[in-house]
Amino acid sequence: MTTTLPDIERLADRYATDRSVIADRVTTLQADIEQLKREALPAIRQAVRRASDSRDRLYAAIEDGPDLFTKPRTRVLSGMKVGLKKAKGKVEIDDEEKVIARIRAQLPADQAELLIRVRESVHKPAVYDLTAGDLKRLGIRIVDVGDQVVVQPVDDQVDKLVDALLGSDTRDLDEEAA
Repeated sequence: MTTTLPDIERLADRYATDRSVIADRVTTLQADIEQLKREALPAIRQAVRRASDSRDRLYAAIEDGPDLFTKPRTRVLSGMKVGLKKAKGKVEIDDEEKVIARIRAQLPADQAELLIRVRESVHKPAVYDLTAGDLKRLGIRIVDVGDQVVVQPVDDQVDKLVDALLGSDTRDLDEEAA
């Protein structure tokens, strides 16, 4: 039996209807989540302000009493690791080109090799501009260039969530529903 365009149109219509049901349910879920967020947000903001204030006071107290953390340098109190540790520091370079030149001039080559990163790779987007002859001569292949089936919605943001749900294993969704 040969598939006809009306057959494909009926299947596309069915698929669009099924996706629409999912989109409606996801939209409802998102609205419910947004309502829950609006209800919970004031209490969350208040808790964040309290925690921030508590953290600031704890930091200040530790900074005020460094002698309390000579040995051991840190302690676990109420499930929180508190104390002092040696900072790692941060590398700052004003003029990288000049520093690289100084490394090459002043340090042995093997040490300079460890300090200077040189990175080379083929710029793949530019490869598409080469001719087939050039590609073959260079040993480059363009793969997966045959026809692909396209089933792609032409609607809005909700479809990203729908696609994510459809992309997941439907057995997992069935088990969650049971």
